[in-house]
Amino acid sequence: MTAAGQQKRAASLVVRLTLAATVWLLLLLAAGGVVLALAFRGAVEEEFGYRLDAILKTIIASIEVTPGDNLAMTRPLGDPRFERIYSGWYWQVTESDSRQLRSRSLWDSSIAVASGGPDMQLRRVEGLNGERLLVVERDVQFPGLQAPAHILVAGDLREVSGGVQRFELLLVVALGLLGLGVIVAIVIQVRYGLRPLRQMLGDLRSVREGNAPRLSGLYPSEVAPLADAINDVLEKDAVLIERARTHVGNLAHALKTPLAVMAAEVQGDADKSVLAQRLALMRRLIEHHLGRASAIAGMGRLLPGKTVVREVAESVSQVLAKVYAERGLAVQIDVGRDAVFRGRREDLEEILGNLMENACKWARRRVKVSAAPAGGRLEISVEDDGPGMTAEQAANVMGRGKRLDEKAPGWGLGLAIVSDLTEVNGGELDFSRSELGGLSVNLAFPGG
Repeated sequence: MTAAGQQKRAASLVVRLTLAATVWLLLLLAAGGVVLALAFRGAVEEEFGYRLDAILKTIIASIEVTPGDNLAMTRPLGDPRFERIYSGWYWQVTESDSRQLRSRSLWDSSIAVASGGPDMQLRRVEGLNGERLLVVERDVQFPGLQAPAHILVAGDLREVSGGVQRFELLLVVALGLLGLGVIVAIVIQVRYGLRPLRQMLGDLRSVREGNAPRLSGLYPSEVAPLADAINDVLEKDAVLIERARTHVGNLAHALKTPLAVMAAEVQGDADKSVLAQRLALMRRLIEHHLGRASAIAGMGRLLPGKTVVREVAESVSQVLAKVYAERGLAVQIDVGRDAVFRGRREDLEEILGNLMENACKWARRRVKVSAAPAGGRLEISVEDDGPGMTAEQAANVMGRGKRLDEKAPGWGLGLAIVSDLTEVNGGELDFSRSELGGLSVNLAFPGG
């Protein structure tokens, strides 16, 4: 089992998205169901209250004031529920002196009177048998009486609770079916929405198995940038692999001739000077290809941090001043503090080190290093007052292990390594004639 397979995997996106949507949906359905149930119950009870108020108005119409200023019911209501004892349906008339007229259903009990008023009032009380009653009441001023009488009608809420419960059951079933249908739709939507990722996975498997060089599917706009980034990585890896193969081949080819010469020398009378030359050549070739291998390795890294160009240029200049002290070269550093290289300090040290060393090697008296940001780029130039080179010579010195002068000190391969590092850091390299009379090596990097 591979290391990648051994890594712990989080829950799939389908499960996570479906679970999150389901939880949110259930919360919304529950809240909506509660609101609908309460609204329906409130509407039903309000309607029940209007029914009780209609009965109360009938009672008011049936009451008359007797010659002794007492109240009496002149006509029965005709509703048997008010005649059955403790039926849950009651009416009660309370005069100002606390005398009461009551329905037969109350028998010898009464309902507590609340503060009155001419407008209809609703309240809930506990009934004589523990049932829940809805009470409708108001104060009524009868002609001939000094104080109003308080009239109330109470009805058993069980009359409407059955319908409310049936509605709530139907609501639960309906919302449950709705939720189930929406959850199924969510699963289908999530799986359909993630289908481009499954397609990308299949394309990546084709790339891994060597059936395709890159991702070539048509992806939605949200996924396309990821596919483009993966293709960039694949193309970069292909370039790295090709460069690695090229450098291995170059090294093998370059070492082939020195090894053949050394083999011939060993078979005959060995000339130590010839062997020493071949060994020096092999050492130089190995150093060169190791340097270029470092540049290739750097292509696999992100470019971290920022490096102040002036600090690196001054550091390299101090070292070269000691190396070429006997020649009395003047190294001018014309670099402002705002010139910043967006990359590794080691890469900039390698680039400037090789360029400034070559400039000092060929310069007569002066070397100039300048750098400044321009147009969103960092421009660096290293100039000398030496003999310079032609365009043909520039192309030749940028070749694989080529040198203009095999007798000059050093490996003669610095510009090739500079070219690799410049490309690694997204820069450009070219040559021109310097105002000092010699060569000007010009570099341009992004940022600055």
